Amino acid sequence: MHCTKFRHLVLILLVFAGSPIALAKPGPHAPFEATGTVIKNHDGDTIKLQTTERGVLNIRFSGADTPETGQAYWRAAAGFLKSLVDGKETTVWCYKRDRYDREVCHVRAGNQDLGQALIEAGYAWYAHQFASELSETQRLAYLEGERRARVLHIGLWQEADPMPPWECRRLKKAKQHCR
Repeated sequence: MHCTKFRHLVLILLVFAGSPIALAKPGPHAPFEATGTVIKNHDGDTIKLQTTERGVLNIRFSGADTPETGQAYWRAAAGFLKSLVDGKETTVWCYKRDRYDREVCHVRAGNQDLGQALIEAGYAWYAHQFASELSETQRLAYLEGERRARVLHIGLWQEADPMPPWECRRLKKAKQHCR
């Protein structure tokens, strides 16, 4: 009997080890493309996408970083993103998972790069730290989009010194408040 329980335990461990949950880890993976409908956007750079091929995907935008929840302009960024995806077929090209088990993807609604649209509208920073994950065309467009939004004081660039979301995350981690 003890041997049978041990075999069952080994079998359960082998099944679990081969499951997608056990295999899901941060970092690069084989790229894939999926198309679907956005069913939720909690903030300006994260969506839930309902797809036929892969079910519901939690997506984090590549190359664009919008204000954190509670920061100035976070609701405006979320609302602007909602207006871009509402009722539109959305396509993602995903290439890695982040530490929160979200797919990191380039996101398009029709022919519009949504990261670029958020940056150009002044609702996101160009996330330079991930520039190597963008094409040369994207890097130039994101850089120029942020430059133009800053010069024209569009969106969050109306503020004298808007706090980047990566700085806010650092402060929150240290149990401090951000603006």
